[in-house]
Amino acid sequence: MEKLRTSNLKPGDRFENNLFSVTGQKLLAAGMTLTARHISAISRGGDVEVFAADTVDELVEAGILDRYDQSGLKVGQKAQRGLLSRNGQVIVEAGDAIEAHHLDALRESGGGFMSKSDVAQQRRERILMCDAIYDNLLKQAGSLEMRIHQDSNNWFEHANLNDWPDPDNLQKLRADDVNKLRLMYAQIEAGVTVPITRIDSVVDALMDRLVHFPTRIAQLALLCPRQEDYLPDHAYTTTILAMSIGANLRWSKGDVRRIAQAGLLYDLGMLLVPQRIRVGGMDLTDVDRARVHRHPVFTLSLLECVCVVEPIIKLAAAQHHERENGSGYPRSLREARLCDLARVLAVADTYAAITEPRSYRSTRTPYMAIEETLREAASMTLWKPAVRALVQATGVFPVGSYVKLSDDRIAHVLASNADALDRPIIQPLDAEGQAMGQPIDLSLDKGKKLTIVRPLASAVG
Repeated sequence: MEKLRTSNLKPGDRFENNLFSVTGQKLLAAGMTLTARHISAISRGGDVEVFAADTVDELVEAGILDRYDQSGLKVGQKAQRGLLSRNGQVIVEAGDAIEAHHLDALRESGGGFMSKSDVAQQRRERILMCDAIYDNLLKQAGSLEMRIHQDSNNWFEHANLNDWPDPDNLQKLRADDVNKLRLMYAQIEAGVTVPITRIDSVVDALMDRLVHFPTRIAQLALLCPRQEDYLPDHAYTTTILAMSIGANLRWSKGDVRRIAQAGLLYDLGMLLVPQRIRVGGMDLTDVDRARVHRHPVFTLSLLECVCVVEPIIKLAAAQHHERENGSGYPRSLREARLCDLARVLAVADTYAAITEPRSYRSTRTPYMAIEETLREAASMTLWKPAVRALVQATGVFPVGSYVKLSDDRIAHVLASNADALDRPIIQPLDAEGQAMGQPIDLSLDKGKKLTIVRPLASAVG
C-alpha cells in the first residue's frame, strides 16, 4: 500500500492499484486517469492522505478499517457504523437499516468491513466523487449522438402467437430473469467487476421476444405479478416498456438493444437510498430528498464496476429523472440537453412506477396510469413522442386492464392493436375472474358489435 498526499496528485496521474480515501471508501478504480475534477473532489477536505492499494485488506492492516463478521446481520437491524465491501464500496451507511440486498452484496463481496469515520464524511466523499464522474461524462456529451433517428423497422420476424408462453410460463420467465438481475446487482453493489455480457444475457432474451412477439411482450411487463419496492423487478418492467416504446418510435434494432441495456442498469443508484425513503408515504427531510435526487449520479459510480458500458448509456442513466421543461433532477436540464435514451427511460420509468403496488396508496389501474402519463406529456414534463409510442405499445386500455364489455361481460386486456388502439385483444372472464372461452381480437369485429364500455379496477367489476 502506498500513502499519497492529495496536494501531490496531478491531472493525468494513473495508479496500478485502486485509490482509497481515509474512510476506506474506494475513490477510483485501478488504471483510471485522474482528472482535475477528481483531484478537486478528493482534496476538498484539504491536504489529506489517500491510499493506493489492491483491496481494503491492506487498509485493515494499516488500522483504517476493521474486519466485520456479517454472519449475524439480519434484515431490519440498524448499522452502528458504515459497512464496506472488500472492494471499498459503502454498502450501508451508519444508522441505516439492513436490507436484503445489502446481505446479498456482502455475501458477493466475500467479506465485510467497518468504517472508523463518521457518516457525514463518508457521504460527502461519495457525493463529490459521483459529481466528478458526472461532470466528466457531461464533457463528453458534446461528442455523443444524442438523437436517435427512425429506421425502416423491418427487423421484426413475427412468430406464431400460439408459441407465446402461457401465463404460468410467462411468470416463470420473468421470475428467472429478475433473479438473474438480483444476483448481478448484488455483485455491482459490492464493487465486483461485472462484464456487460452478463447484462446482455437478459437483453438478448428480451430482444428475441420483441423481435418475434412485438404485440405480446408488454404482457411480460404488465400481466405478471409485480413486487413492491424491488429494484430488479422495477428495472425489468421499465426495460420492456422502454424497448416497446423504442420499437414504436421506429428505432433500429441496435438502438432498441441499447435502450434495453440502459433499462437494466439505469436505476442502480436506488440501491444506495434507504427503503424508508424509497417507499414514500412519509415526510422526507432535506437530507432524504437530497439522497433521492442524487441517485442517478450514484448510478454512474456503481457503473464503474460494469465493463464496458457505452457513454451514451451512462448519460441516459444520469438523465432519466430530468424533464423536458427543466423541472427534473439532478441538474434541471431541459429537452435540448437530454439524450433520447433518457427521454424514453423517463416515460417507461414513470408508467412502471405508477402501476406498481404501493402499500401507502390505493392501486392505480393501467388505464389511470396512461391518463396520468398523458397529462405529464401535456404539461411538457415527459417527451410527447415517447408517450404516444407507449400508448401504441400498451393501448388506450393498456395490457393488464380489466374492462366492462357492451354485452355486460368483464374481460382482461391481453395485447394492443397499433392500428386500433381502442380495440385490443381481450380475454373474457367468468364471475370468479377466471378465463372463459378463447381470447377475442376486437379489431377483427369490423361492425363493432362488441365494444369496451369502460375500464374497471378489478376482475369482479
